[in-house]
Amino acid sequence: MSRKKDFFEDMAVAISLWIESATKAVSDMSTDLIWTDKPESFKRVQNTLTKEGIDREDIQQVFSECFQGLAISFLTIIDGGTALAEKGRVYLVDQKGTKLGEGLHDEFVEYLMDTGRLD
Repeated sequence: MSRKKDFFEDMAVAISLWIESATKAVSDMSTDLIWTDKPESFKRVQNTLTKEGIDREDIQQVFSECFQGLAISFLTIIDGGTALAEKGRVYLVDQKGTKLGEGLHDEFVEYLMDTGRLD
């Protein structure tokens, strides 16, 4: 696997883990919220979602789209697709200084589609 695909896989795994963690944090009343700074906020959301009968799958879908969108937005920043590029570019490079590439946000979307992870 290429370094870029390895990077995309690590990102996809991290997104999946956070989707699951976030979904559980707001839908499972017995989940351990020790990792949060404000567990009481999560408990209020849990209570409301439970009371309203919101399906876990809907919650998971919302987090999936949000976290994938955030990752794509960060890659767009690195690709020079924001106002930052007018001041200078930021690049992902390996230990040898080799750039990971251009068009990372588009390629990441393709990677997610190819691996069946894009919702």
